[in-house]
Amino acid sequence: MPQMSLHFSMTPQQSAALHQLLWAQQDRRSPQYHRFLSPEQYAARFGLAEADIAKVTRWLGNHGFSNLHVARSRKWVSFSGTAGQVESAFRTAIHQYSLRGELRIANTGDPQLPKALQGVVESVGGLNNFRMRPHALRLHPLYTAGTSHYVTPDDWETIYDVKPLYGRGLDGSGVSIAVVGQSDIQLSDIRAFRSAAGLPANDPTIIVPPGDQDPGIQTASGDETEADVDVEWAGAIAPNANVVFITASDTSGNGVTDAISYAIDNDVAPILSISYGSCEADNSATTVQTLNNLFQQANAEGMTILAASGDTGAAECDSGVQEYNASHGLAVQFPASSPYVTAIGGTELAAYGSGYWDSTNNGSNGSALSYIPEVVWNDGFQSASGGGASKLIPKPDWQTGAGVPADNARDVPDLAFTASPSVSGLLFCGHNWCSNGFLNSTSYLDVVGGTSVGPPPFAGVLALIVQSEGTGTGLGNINPNLYSLAQISGNAFHDVTYGTNDQACQLSTPDCVQGSLGYTAGAGYDQATGWGSVDASNFAEQWFGDIQLTATPTTFTIQPGSSATATVAVAPQNGFTGTVSFACSAADNLVDVTCSVSPSTVDTAGDVTVTISAANTAQTPGGKWFAMGRPSGGWVLVGLTALILVLLIFVLLGFGSRNALKRYYICVCSLASLAVVATVSISCGGASSASTTSSGYGPTAIPVTLSCSLPPNATQGAGFYGTCTASGGTGAITFSISAGTLPAGLTLDPTTGVISGTATAMGTSSFTVMAMDSGSPPQSATYSVTNLTVLPMDLSISCTIPNPLIIGDVHNGGCTTIGGTPPMAFSVSAGALPPGVVLDSATG
Repeated sequence: MPQMSLHFSMTPQQSAALHQLLWAQQDRRSPQYHRFLSPEQYAARFGLAEADIAKVTRWLGNHGFSNLHVARSRKWVSFSGTAGQVESAFRTAIHQYSLRGELRIANTGDPQLPKALQGVVESVGGLNNFRMRPHALRLHPLYTAGTSHYVTPDDWETIYDVKPLYGRGLDGSGVSIAVVGQSDIQLSDIRAFRSAAGLPANDPTIIVPPGDQDPGIQTASGDETEADVDVEWAGAIAPNANVVFITASDTSGNGVTDAISYAIDNDVAPILSISYGSCEADNSATTVQTLNNLFQQANAEGMTILAASGDTGAAECDSGVQEYNASHGLAVQFPASSPYVTAIGGTELAAYGSGYWDSTNNGSNGSALSYIPEVVWNDGFQSASGGGASKLIPKPDWQTGAGVPADNARDVPDLAFTASPSVSGLLFCGHNWCSNGFLNSTSYLDVVGGTSVGPPPFAGVLALIVQSEGTGTGLGNINPNLYSLAQISGNAFHDVTYGTNDQACQLSTPDCVQGSLGYTAGAGYDQATGWGSVDASNFAEQWFGDIQLTATPTTFTIQPGSSATATVAVAPQNGFTGTVSFACSAADNLVDVTCSVSPSTVDTAGDVTVTISAANTAQTPGGKWFAMGRPSGGWVLVGLTALILVLLIFVLLGFGSRNALKRYYICVCSLASLAVVATVSISCGGASSASTTSSGYGPTAIPVTLSCSLPPNATQGAGFYGTCTASGGTGAITFSISAGTLPAGLTLDPTTGVISGTATAMGTSSFTVMAMDSGSPPQSATYSVTNLTVLPMDLSISCTIPNPLIIGDVHNGGCTTIGGTPPMAFSVSAGALPPGVVLDSATG
């Protein structure tokens, strides 16, 4: 058994802190926005303490395990051994099983851990080699010009509007995309595909994780086909990106799971494409938790994870069964259902007329002329877009919007792209296939479909967005921003509103209603195609905010018969250049209240003055709702209990070398009621002004508030994690210790306010944390901590002793400890050792 692993749990404090960090990394108002961690930084905050790692590895060594490797994140340790060693150490038998004609191994019961490791080890991986399934569905149609259309990279770029991004100098240069698999590939196939598609030469980087076995070429299982499709199409849309293919054997190890672990622990790329998965019910709770923890680490490092949603419609647990009707009920696939993963479903191109396809191919073998309308991909039983509600994972906070079910469950997919192999499938070059462009020697094409053909090209789109950001750090979990953008954009998504992912089912089986089960597409989000597909150009342009608005003052007073003014400052972000236009109006139900703004436009950056005037006859608003038009189409109904002013910001963007396009942000500037005190609060595109209640007519200092959440005690030799959070202020806030000292081994991050480390000495400390802004004069706040005590770690011991002992043979056993305060002294406290056996008092 060459590749097993122990995965470590987090403390409740670490889990809460990680959740907070992941949100802050996606919140543009946070100083931690897109400040991603390295694996070592992740280890310092969320990994197991070094001392505990040493004890775990010593325990493994005492049981005869070899090839020990500690993850950079200190979240897991991998090791090798035999089935006999596993049975002895974990007290569970390893048996062989035959599943669908394949010989597999698995443990017969849950692994047992010594008391010293309980609560530290979350799960034991690698005790079985049941495989995740690929999702590439392959056809070999005979090519007949003029009668069929198949999708090449050039077609995909046209259909999903990628080409304008190339015109802006984006090609994926400097960005890596990780692809995982469990088969080798032939570089000749990748080169043939890129040549046929008119792409520049760009070989992938191929990695077999240390300790894993090279899987070889796996044609019978479909793994080589999946690998070829994923590598070829991941590099097709971002032609100069570096595709890193990580592959491992699944016959004696964990295949794709090992590849995923390696990619995340080594922060291989900012984008990870996964075309594998299995029914949620086929994964144990510990497996799901362990992988979710890995995916959280990936997000914290800035990695975006994409996964196929499955090819069995709404009945994922019926995938691969030898029957013609579903019988296992509604089910979705993991890891697509993970909240830290973006799930990609499938659509089908629904228009075939000459208005969508040219009669001849261009130099890149493309013929699509424009976006082609899409419906839900559904070619029948076990050949439809996977989707539905998770039975394991609750609704994430970010999963909201029109059409999202109120089912308290993580719903999939999030997006969908063309996936039907039988209707305009994607071309690729499989094992020694392409000898004449995309054709083989007998003029057949290699055509593929399934939801696995969605993640790789969309990974290419994200690579272009990462390149446009210019930092190379990645985007992290894109789902929060994805769902926010879907609710406000009128042209970044192609809403798929027709079709179902229904599957035929056996009557009287779970969820079967009149012989079918599944979900229907509709306006907005649906459980067959998510938000639909994307218009890549509009999607990329609208991904990052481009202006920040700040109002000064944030509070002023309006008396009947008087007026008041506020200055709104426009500051460009992310290289924005263009014109910002302002319009201002009072709500219809306000009598004798007027609003004006001057000047009406700002070129890239500058200030405008908003003036609100109330006549002597002005009345307090009695209405509760105000309907506001949105230029991009539709209406937004804004509910404010006392709306006095609505400020609409219409932004016409020009991006230098990028093509200009119109984008509309709707910013609301509201003045609270009572006709006396009015608070101005402006937000736009994710960037917002301070919304304090300080008053005055000129620039006003904004107070800083500070609070800290720390464990009541620290433990010597164990990881410690606490957070100090500041709000208000002007500009960046820095944290420092203004009085006293932290316990030895702990440090305060001056940027994030995180107090972390490993306490090295027992004792009691008192200290004061200070948060200070960058305003002039600076504002600050303090938080005092008294008597933070470092306690000794509880001491526990476990021993491995051969049984029985044979007279005349040499025997070696051992005892290891976790906790306590070194050095340790071992002794026999009761009974006696057998004659000839001694206990080393220093080493155990």
